[in-house]
Amino acid sequence: MKSLMVLQTDFGFGGGCTMRGTCLKVDPELEVFDGNHTIPKFNVASAARNLIMMVPYWPQGTVFVSVVDPGVGTSRRASVAKLKNGSYVVSPDNGSFSRLLELPGIEEIRVIDETRNRLKGTEKVSIFHGRDLFAYCGAKLASGIITFEEVGEAYPIEEIVRLNDTNYTVEPGKVTGYFFDWMETFGNMETNIPIDCDEKAGFEIGEMLHVVVTDSSTGKVHFDGPAAFYPSFGWVPEGAPVVYNSSDGVLGVGLNRADFARTYDVQVGENWLVTIEKQGKEA
Repeated sequence: MKSLMVLQTDFGFGGGCTMRGTCLKVDPELEVFDGNHTIPKFNVASAARNLIMMVPYWPQGTVFVSVVDPGVGTSRRASVAKLKNGSYVVSPDNGSFSRLLELPGIEEIRVIDETRNRLKGTEKVSIFHGRDLFAYCGAKLASGIITFEEVGEAYPIEEIVRLNDTNYTVEPGKVTGYFFDWMETFGNMETNIPIDCDEKAGFEIGEMLHVVVTDSSTGKVHFDGPAAFYPSFGWVPEGAPVVYNSSDGVLGVGLNRADFARTYDVQVGENWLVTIEKQGKEA
């Protein structure tokens, strides 16, 4: 039985279409799905988080191809990870595997042997590994043309590149972190602060919190005001700020039926610092 394939990139759908075509040239019977081609450009952290949100909800054995690759053509490894749930992820080893180390866990990882598992005729091209290497090798694996062992040489799991996304703090009544990702369509911002930190800080549903968002690269404060803590957006008036538990397992900040990111000119990155603290119950 052939495996399903799921593609995610920061290319936009044009690049994703070319990758899909490459997969179908390997095997026209493959089922290839577009997961997400709108990952923010060069945002490896977003790619890592999106993978952990997709992987558990697809059948065992699915081959995920994730290409957010600002180091394309350099010495970073092009790899395939076998997950402990039986699925596979094909990706540059640049931090994209970080979250998968925790859940579901990585059983083994191999570097792609380009002499055997690269699209023929592309050997002199070093800027589209998504098409020429990752999609092509992933399709061979998904179709059963190669086994996992035939991907290439294994290397220690301890050598997998990890993201530094744990620089958040939690104390009674206060959490701090940064905007790690965003939901582009709606403009909701997602922090790097795990949702269990709300309990550790003592936040309670319905409580009015105080949120400050600062761009540390300029020192400019982009938001400084109250935001209620609720399970979802509809609990606050239209246009009002809300802090909530995101489906990605972190604290999020958004506006009900409005766009927080564009309203306050907020972006993602370690310079976009977020402080959330208690300020008392709603009246």
